[in-house]
Amino acid sequence: MILRVLRGRVHPGQVVTFREQARDALRDARQHDGLLYAEMGRQAHVDGSEEIVFVSVWRNLDVLYRWVGGTDLLDTPVLDGNNPDVFEHFEVQHYETYGSADPESPEGESPEGEASVATATGRDARG
Repeated sequence: MILRVLRGRVHPGQVVTFREQARDALRDARQHDGLLYAEMGRQAHVDGSEEIVFVSVWRNLDVLYRWVGGTDLLDTPVLDGNNPDVFEHFEVQHYETYGSADPESPEGESPEGEASVATATGRDARG
């Protein structure tokens, strides 16, 4: 299984827009075959911005790639509705869960023969 964690800070003027996009992304993720769990949380700040976290658990990398629309897991937050200006910054991380790793398999392979995803850190949305 693959655990995907997206964290970011939404610009104060983009919070309403982002919430709509986030609801759509969450609804879309929950309809994808291979998703095991998805939830989003937010923390409001005095300046009107919000810190968000979107956690999803996927059966394997293939189903995550299908949802993201490619194999670039770091630069694709999925939550920005093709409007990267909503984020002041974001970070995406991916983890292979311990429960899906086979200690007897060759290093770097899961039981399904996929490449292991230890931790991949996202980049700043502005560059």
